[in-house]
Amino acid sequence: MRSDFMLALQQLADEKGIQIEAVVDALRTAITSAFEDYNSDYDDIDIEIDPETGDSTVYANKTVVDAVTDDIHQISLAEARSYDETMELGEIFQIDITPPNFGRIATQKARQAMQQALRDAERLEIYTHFIEHQGQLLVGRVTRVENRGVFVDLGRGEAIMLSADQVPGEFYRSGQRMRVLLLDVAEGGRGAQLRVSRSHADFVRRLFEREVPEIQNGLVEIAAIARDAGVRTKLAVRSRQEGLDPVGSAVGMRGTRIQNVLRELGQEKVEIILYDDEPRVYVANALSPARVRNVHVDLSDRMADVFVPTDMVSLAIGREGQNARLAARLTAFKITIRDSSEPAEAVDVAVPESSDDKESGLSDTPAPTDEPSLSSDTASAPMAERVGRGTVGSEN
Repeated sequence: MRSDFMLALQQLADEKGIQIEAVVDALRTAITSAFEDYNSDYDDIDIEIDPETGDSTVYANKTVVDAVTDDIHQISLAEARSYDETMELGEIFQIDITPPNFGRIATQKARQAMQQALRDAERLEIYTHFIEHQGQLLVGRVTRVENRGVFVDLGRGEAIMLSADQVPGEFYRSGQRMRVLLLDVAEGGRGAQLRVSRSHADFVRRLFEREVPEIQNGLVEIAAIARDAGVRTKLAVRSRQEGLDPVGSAVGMRGTRIQNVLRELGQEKVEIILYDDEPRVYVANALSPARVRNVHVDLSDRMADVFVPTDMVSLAIGREGQNARLAARLTAFKITIRDSSEPAEAVDVAVPESSDDKESGLSDTPAPTDEPSLSSDTASAPMAERVGRGTVGSEN
């Protein structure tokens, strides 16, 4: 059965939201500080706290020697054996140096040190709690909205969502509950400094991980994400299990899974495209919903020339270049959109350069302007055999 002293410590731990061991350590730290104020000669001491009464005892650690040259740090073998006959030279002997009436002195002087130690323990506990959830989705409540950011209560700590982490077009009000991504956890003088975001690309990634079991168990992988927060997101997925459709898994039966994501994102559109290890196919997929006829890639410079039908040029580029820009970020290629009806000399950039293209079924002569062939620095299968894409977006 616990003593009243330990029950009191447990209650204090529960109030602070920390472990009782942290409270006991804080108490030891406070008593050590009080003793050092009383007697600063001893620099190697241990504090023992009686769990039944709460009384504290101060022990000095001394080395057992033949001849004592330092009374503070050494004790003679004869004196040590007067307490414990088993002591040997070189061992550490603890001797009680608790001052008279130290309990009263410790109580008076340790109060402030105890409070500081508890604050430090509480901050450490909160920091440890949140560092374990860094990069995850949390639900919080808006406490106030200021010019420098939106403050969100996460239960055990308050986080800030800076302007750069907010989604353009979203409005936040005090008391509003919302889901956020815990972006950063840092230690500060006043405790853990928490930064959350709704605009980060990983916010969408975590939403899909939450809604799609195949992503959670690793059967489907999110290969890359490119996002213009509040407007449009492109998501590249691939399957880790033969025969499993990654795009269909992400969309869900009748679009139920992606609709749950879209409800969290508001008016933002989401396009799910099929990742491919062949760069030309991947670039073509990334430009969905535009239809691509031909892609030439320079792997060394990470550049891609993409040929599309005349009526697809504006769709491939997108409003204010958004579609091409997101595709470039998704694939890590610098993408140039070209009209496939341009003069033949413009199409020459798409002529295969690798001698292996003959083996892959690609011609080593320039293709007709209306049906240019794929080419790259590495051989691959024709586009018609490899392209796969899926596009889903919220209705405006």
